[in-house]
Amino acid sequence: SKCQVDVEEYIKKFKVGLADITLRWCRGTKFVDLMAKSEIFEGSVIRCIRRLEELVCQLAHVCKTIGNDELEQKFTEASKMMKRDIVFAASLYL
Repeated sequence: SKCQVDVEEYIKKFKVGLADITLRWCRGTKFVDLMAKSEIFEGSVIRCIRRLEELVCQLAHVCKTIGNDELEQKFTEASKMMKRDIVFAASLYL
């Protein structure tokens, strides 16, 4: 039997609060500028972007494994766009 899903309720469960911040980060916005317009804690933003980058790297690896070079390249480029500056610093105590 099929599982009944209320589409509107399902969509309401998605939390997209960090999507805009992540997109602006990938487009090159400085971290201080991201935080100036956000009420989200800095650590939460850093954790979100780092975990997303890990996921994107894993997806790139999967694409390589299955032979989808085009999609692998897209995920690799996305990873490069995320992996920069203070978000990926080894330590915040420089």
